[in-house]
Amino acid sequence: MKRVLIAFAALVLLSGVALADDAEAAKSLSVRAFTFKYKDPGKAAEIIKPLLSTEGSISIQAGSNALVVTDRAENLKSVAKTLNEYDTPPQPFRLIVRIVGASRVQANPKVSDELKDIAPKLAMLRFNSLENLGTADFAGREGDPGILTLASGYRAEFKLGEFDPASDSIKVGDFHISKVQNDQVTSLLKTTLNLRLGQTYIFGATKTPQSQRALMIVLIARR
Repeated sequence: MKRVLIAFAALVLLSGVALADDAEAAKSLSVRAFTFKYKDPGKAAEIIKPLLSTEGSISIQAGSNALVVTDRAENLKSVAKTLNEYDTPPQPFRLIVRIVGASRVQANPKVSDELKDIAPKLAMLRFNSLENLGTADFAGREGDPGILTLASGYRAEFKLGEFDPASDSIKVGDFHISKVQNDQVTSLLKTTLNLRLGQTYIFGATKTPQSQRALMIVLIARR
């Protein structure tokens, strides 16, 4: 009986220590509210999640476009700095779009002078003859829709999304390439992209995997 009583007393003592630790942790937490003027609080919450401790929490106040963050004071300082840098007016960006006709030929391949920079990349896909079908440059801000009319009847439509400073990339949503010919619009490609600034992206479409011709789209996003 004595051993049982001793074990029980030890258990009570340890439980009391755990409760005291929990209470002490709760006392060390602080609460701050952050209101956003330009950006979405839901996206802001995703950005600051890695900055929180295990005790930290986030509450989204959708009606007031705000976040309530609970955490240790030192973590809240990092959160405040990150959110201040994030909640900025829409930034300006450029999107350069090129439409390229690519083909595989056995003799006399030709590459336009303005396409020599991407020729090695397309050569990996065995396209050795390249023709520039149109180039256009869009300047706008985050959230702006864009429409570019290129030569040869091609058209590019899209919407600039938000810039992500962590990856140095911007989202380009609802990117749509079509061709207008004799008042008929043919949809060629639809996608959503995240473009790292200054990096060249090349993608395209062919009728079949064995096709000797392809329509390639070349994109570069810049400030």
